[in-house]
Amino acid sequence: SVDDALVEQRPGDMAEELIVLDNGCICCTIRGDLQKALWDLARKVESGAVQLDGVLIELTGAADPAPVVQTFFMDSAIRQAFYVDNVIALVDAKHCLEKLDESRGDPQEKGTACAQIAFSSTVLLNKTDLVDEARIAECEKRLTEVNRAVDVIRCQQGRVPLERLFNVRAFDLAKVLEEQYMDEEEFYSFYKPKMDRSISNVGVQFKGAIVMAKFQQLLDDCVGEEQSAQDFLRIKGVFNVQGSDEMFVLQCVHMLRNQSFTRPWGDHVRESRIIFIGRGMQPRRRQLTEWVMECVAQPLRFGVGDHVLALTDGRYKRGRVVKLWDELNAYRIRLSNGDELWAPADEEGFVKASPVRTK
Repeated sequence: SVDDALVEQRPGDMAEELIVLDNGCICCTIRGDLQKALWDLARKVESGAVQLDGVLIELTGAADPAPVVQTFFMDSAIRQAFYVDNVIALVDAKHCLEKLDESRGDPQEKGTACAQIAFSSTVLLNKTDLVDEARIAECEKRLTEVNRAVDVIRCQQGRVPLERLFNVRAFDLAKVLEEQYMDEEEFYSFYKPKMDRSISNVGVQFKGAIVMAKFQQLLDDCVGEEQSAQDFLRIKGVFNVQGSDEMFVLQCVHMLRNQSFTRPWGDHVRESRIIFIGRGMQPRRRQLTEWVMECVAQPLRFGVGDHVLALTDGRYKRGRVVKLWDELNAYRIRLSNGDELWAPADEEGFVKASPVRTK
């Protein structure tokens, strides 16, 4: 899992620990481990061991929420302890129309997007700053065609007042089923989750710091061009970067990248994790894994004071290494004329050994 590492927990922020259900996808069936987690929480609340404001369940971006909703209605103990307050779908305004077209065009194999909207009580129409008003209006129109009762909230970077999301009693199963021309017995007994069976993922977990320049080149190769980026629905991860003591967090949606250093590693194990989610990922498993591991920093060939040849303006010039891992670059080099430059990675294309001069 990558998502648990992406959530920053600070003392006092949460009354209960983050629970990660690793054994498969809770979205495909009513899962025993989800039920057990809810039973455990209910017992803790009843005994006074914990006080809960609520339970927040995050699904994968390719998940049909209906089976999770079923869990709260079909298990009597859970139904008595909890209620479904709101089912929220996060929709990318830049790609919304294409995903809805794709889902409607092949509902059996790629029906997830429409299913997510159909079972939502609130939709966050995100990234509205990246599209024009006409596009936003068309997105809203199409979303309400799938679910007339849904509340569509425009936002940027997913920022919405919490009072519009929590303790709102927005979810009404009867209305959802009415919209989908389905009765409760059919929903409980016969509903088949809508899965996009073309989507798979590749995850890589490793120790060792990455070289930032190499990693950015990897991202360019995957999502730098529109054609190649179409297959990569999401790329997300946390990384230990050589030359920094802070955690580096990445979130990509097709060509759009959101990446930054977030917080110091502190006492946490410096372990990097990345997951590629999209179409055709499994056949690329070996290639993607190799590309990621090629980004891991190796011992440098040169030390401070060593004379080298640095590539600048299309040719190599003599210089001397003055600092290692300076601002995430492998070397800072001072040329013979006094100018300084960086070699972002320890590669021949940036820096190589200076030939020994003999008299």
